[in-house]
Amino acid sequence: MRSLEMRGSYPLNEEAIDELLTCTSPGNYALGYLDGEDFTVFYVGRSDSDVKERLHEWVGTPSRFERYASPAKASWGVHRRERFPVDAPALDRVGNAASAYTHFAYSYARSAEEAYAKEWRNYDSFGGNDGLDNDSEPLSAAC
Repeated sequence: MRSLEMRGSYPLNEEAIDELLTCTSPGNYALGYLDGEDFTVFYVGRSDSDVKERLHEWVGTPSRFERYASPAKASWGVHRRERFPVDAPALDRVGNAASAYTHFAYSYARSAEEAYAKEWRNYDSFGGNDGLDNDSEPLSAAC
């Protein structure tokens, strides 16, 4: 199983984002929820200028497609034993009344171009539109 090459998973809330992300930087993120000890990824994305600000925009955002409402239909899981720490307790899950993403992982990038390339790697590794909640392929900053 391919790694996200990110730190996480952490609760997707204002406090955790402010505590963990201390730099203004381009970067990448993955959104999902915990299913036991597995971080289940439903969305991968990036910010070309400030990944912290972009993550704040996702707090409370629901999963966009009903097909991803059940943990049994999840596209991918990242396991604790594979160098991807899962330290936060499960709070909610996609598919409950709110259907909100509950956890995130992130990494900083040196440039917008590096963040774009990594978004493509994660997008492909996690199944693209067939395996993720993303509604389109990653777009370059020029688009």
